[in-house]
Amino acid sequence: MEIISGVHKIDGVSGANCYLVTSGPEMILIDTGLSGNGKKIVEYVTGIGKNPSEIKYIFLTHSDMDHIGSAMELKRLTGAKVIIHAGDAPALAGNNSSRLRNKGRFVKILMAILSKLMHFPQLEPDIVLKENTDIASFKVLNTPGHSEGSISLYLPGKVIFVGDALKSDANGNPKPPSKALSADMVQAKASVQTIAGLEYDLLLVGHGAPVTSEASTKVKNLLANWK
Repeated sequence: MEIISGVHKIDGVSGANCYLVTSGPEMILIDTGLSGNGKKIVEYVTGIGKNPSEIKYIFLTHSDMDHIGSAMELKRLTGAKVIIHAGDAPALAGNNSSRLRNKGRFVKILMAILSKLMHFPQLEPDIVLKENTDIASFKVLNTPGHSEGSISLYLPGKVIFVGDALKSDANGNPKPPSKALSADMVQAKASVQTIAGLEYDLLLVGHGAPVTSEASTKVKNLLANWK
């Protein structure tokens, strides 16, 4: 569905939310869901009258399997360049020790089980970010906590994509990141402070409904009531 002009949430993608931005100088995709979503995402792109080859970048907000699962397939189908932060690049390339670094006991047990049941994609990224930068009209910010290399994409005054740095409920109210699934909650709160210090109308999370209408104010209120 088109949330605002030029910003789409691709419905029906299993795993994390997948977003498509068609406005701006380049068309970009943000996160790819679990493995097996590639054709569904491409069908959505063609369904709105766009050519999948127009997608220039695939941004991965971090290296969890529910966000990167279809990245390899989509790179093959579109020719887009895959972008990830240096902190999560080794995990994307298949380094399981990096994938589990600084994770809590619950996550390590879960990952050990899932690794036996599911195939983890291994992909060398085209662009590895080491610091905050500007790409395709977006300011790309390192917002660690959920993982070392988690990133957010910010279009000043309009929209921010935060991956798992925040969650939201079914009614579009922002929620804190999961403590059980975060590598470092001190960093996670600091990243929410960074996000709360920006201005935007729309907040788009990895899991949950879009946060619309005074989104930045809602995040500021969330931070003020953080427990």
